[in-house]
Amino acid sequence: MNPLVSIITPAYNAGGYLDSFFLSVLEQDYDNYEMIIVNDGSTDNTEDKILSYKKLFERRGIRFVYLNQENGGQARALNLAFPHMRGEYFIWPDSDDVLCSDNISAKVKFMTAHPDYALGISWAEYIDEAGNSLGLLKRVPDKNDNLFRDLLISKNVYFCPGIYIMKTSAFVDSYPALSIDESRAGQNYQLLLPMAYGYQYGYIDKVLYKYVLHPSSHSNDGLQNEKMQLRRFEEHERLLKRLIASICSESDNAIYQKLVAVHFARLYLRIANQHCDGDKARDCFARLLRLKAASLKDCAYVCATAMGLSLKK
Repeated sequence: MNPLVSIITPAYNAGGYLDSFFLSVLEQDYDNYEMIIVNDGSTDNTEDKILSYKKLFERRGIRFVYLNQENGGQARALNLAFPHMRGEYFIWPDSDDVLCSDNISAKVKFMTAHPDYALGISWAEYIDEAGNSLGLLKRVPDKNDNLFRDLLISKNVYFCPGIYIMKTSAFVDSYPALSIDESRAGQNYQLLLPMAYGYQYGYIDKVLYKYVLHPSSHSNDGLQNEKMQLRRFEEHERLLKRLIASICSESDNAIYQKLVAVHFARLYLRIANQHCDGDKARDCFARLLRLKAASLKDCAYVCATAMGLSLKK
């Protein structure tokens, strides 16, 4: 059993990281894979780097597809790549991270041993740019595992995409047009939620990916300003609600829509508290009251905000 695996990776101004990324791909102990990379409108030397490695991959007989688009975000870049996939499985690592040498082989072995699974989930090591370990990123599921629910409220889940492997046929069943919503709010949710709700999945208890903390990491951008925080999370909330409506049964839809509404109302309340925004805090608390979900802790947050106090998380 040696199924083809597609690697699809968006890259935006990743010229400084592509050497490490591409070398980790070339050093895989599994050789039946293809590399599909999308330059998302980079303004640095990303294209030159990609083209220089294209020759190395092709000399090894590895199919290498280079695609280019105006900057549109990772979801749009993935949409450009999806029609080019030929693999039975696919992975979508970030261009500024590193794959362990057995990333693909261990995942393929797991998926082959569990043919009913549509999704495999491994561990990652969190490292700085010097390679120093900052800890492990691993999901330890509850006894009654509900990955779908936990994804919706970002509980005990990690969004470093290189830890996952997905069965291509399950993705096509979920997205026949080979296209996800091009919102910049969360392409990983769009890929993972249909698998977690309608398919079987399992866990690979092994570190297969190195998630690199970069000082300029996109995930750290724009989180200090209250309006920017709220705008980002409000877009995220809207996306999740659209996904729930499209994925879930009628009865589950009502349950999960409320779960998301409560989760984000509490999140907005805590953001308002961090910025001592009393009006916003009162609005959020009123929303929780309408949802019949307000807790004593929520009350403490709104009262503290009214007094100009910022509580610790």
